[in-house]
Amino acid sequence: MTAYGGESTTAPAGVHSPPAWWNAPWLFPLVAVLLVAAAYVRSPGFELVFDDDIIVKSNPYITSVRYIPSYFTEHVWSNLMLARKNYYRPVFLLWLLGNYEEFGTDPLGWHLSSLLLHLGSVAMLYFLALRFTRERFSAFAAALLFGLHPIQVENVVWASCSTELVSSFLALAAMLCYLRSLEAPAKRMLRFTAAVVLYALAVMAKEAAIILPAIVFLHEWLGRPASSARAPERNRLGAFLASFKESLPFGIAGLCYLAARFAVLGGLGTAVVTMTKRVWLQTIPSILQAYLIHVVWPARLSAFYDYPYITEFSMRAVVVPCILLLGLGVLLALAIRKSPGGQIAAVWMVLPVLPVLDIPIFPRGEFLHDRYMYHPLIGLSLLAGLGIAALERRWASEASHRLIYAACGCAALALGAATFHQTGFWANNFALYTRGVEVAPRSGFANNNLGAVLLNRGQWKEAMAQFQKAADYSPSLYLAHYDLGVGYFQVGRYAEAEACFKRSLAIMPEDSDSHLFLGMTYYHTNRMPEAIAELRQALALKPSATNIHFALGVMLKQAGDYDGARAELLEVLKSDPQQQGALAQLRELDQRAAPPAPARPQKP
Repeated sequence: MTAYGGESTTAPAGVHSPPAWWNAPWLFPLVAVLLVAAAYVRSPGFELVFDDDIIVKSNPYITSVRYIPSYFTEHVWSNLMLARKNYYRPVFLLWLLGNYEEFGTDPLGWHLSSLLLHLGSVAMLYFLALRFTRERFSAFAAALLFGLHPIQVENVVWASCSTELVSSFLALAAMLCYLRSLEAPAKRMLRFTAAVVLYALAVMAKEAAIILPAIVFLHEWLGRPASSARAPERNRLGAFLASFKESLPFGIAGLCYLAARFAVLGGLGTAVVTMTKRVWLQTIPSILQAYLIHVVWPARLSAFYDYPYITEFSMRAVVVPCILLLGLGVLLALAIRKSPGGQIAAVWMVLPVLPVLDIPIFPRGEFLHDRYMYHPLIGLSLLAGLGIAALERRWASEASHRLIYAACGCAALALGAATFHQTGFWANNFALYTRGVEVAPRSGFANNNLGAVLLNRGQWKEAMAQFQKAADYSPSLYLAHYDLGVGYFQVGRYAEAEACFKRSLAIMPEDSDSHLFLGMTYYHTNRMPEAIAELRQALALKPSATNIHFALGVMLKQAGDYDGARAELLEVLKSDPQQQGALAQLRELDQRAAPPAPARPQKP
């Protein structure tokens, strides 16, 4: 193999040299990209799923460039009334805007753009691993682990989840640009500036990329193990000052992001679940153990899990995971103690996991998701590449190398097959939620979402059973009560529907849809004043909702408030001038307001 920054290996006497294309720098990354693309070959034909209905299909904020200023002054889900203010990701919104401008709501374009981002990250990870390992095959293996691991599927095939893809792509590009700046003094300033800009964009796509200043600092502190421009000899103080100087511009960019985030969100994050610190700390070991299992044995992955909060201290839930994690931590520390590259990779693996452990900022029962492992897998893949390179150096015989290559090939084949299989669960909402209920039968979200799909399919009885399970398993999930109410409403069981909508509003008083349907329930049970009052509350919560304006307009017309009805219907036409229902209602109002025609005189 050709070592990075070194000379080509010459063949022994009597052995034919490999063809020229074998040593081409593009060969291994190209093969890695093609293999990963093959594992995801079905994904461009998938539907838009899950939150894509809200974030892609019906998100007004990504339909026009006029909304761009709001990307930098509001939280990422400001268009979603009930979304929590925990995320500031303007670059991600720019990515959504670009995709919408190019593809509209065509799933093919969205899936292709996500896949291309992932493939680009695979290629860049190869070149980054090559710098750390100095061996082409080990870099190739690292790229395949990153690209083919099934835990990546959620990010690649779910359009709304592309924030991880954008952030990691930009972070990898920033790191490679920075490393190249060290090796080209004439272009140092240009490449360094580009690296800082790419980092700023990465952290504004998703906050996980904020770790890069620590990686830059550590890389300089440890003697630049991923660069051909080795650090000069210096004492510890000199190394610290040089490391601080290299990482300072990145750190300033990160602090600017945090300041903007604090200004927009009113803080770094908002807790949405109330729990004691004791429960929080007891739950962390089981979360880390779950992620470890998903990485090592990715056999039962899903968009939903039903891991509980650990409210009671126990050997199985707390002590055993702690012992396991501590043991693995000690083994990792021993393995990388003499490897500067390994130490950087380990930090890159661990640091992005830490924000995920802030459990209270996640909705109840939604604190564990595979998508959070995309960035940490960069560090894990680099560690794997370094380990394989170490084995190649230790077992120098040709037979040993063949054994290593065969083992890596089998592992890549298994990961690729598992990824190909896992993508199938994301083909459409029915497949996704069925899988969710299979893996997490007590997940309120999985059961409720499956119920919504069944209701849309006309399978009322089956849908109501899923909604009831969701309400039983997650009594505080307002959506379960709301969807139960919608089901009862559809078949005219208004008393049960009313009870469900009231339970939903007791949990989530600011849900405009629950107010709307409760008002419609009052309307169908001849309680017009109560119906109008509920719709006015719904409209106060969601002033731009044309369906609420229309329903309120119809009710006001029937109640004899023609001026109020006209005002509401005109609001509908501001958003959609061709809305036929509103136009028909206005014509009726015009006919009522027109003076009666004078009687024609009778002939004598």
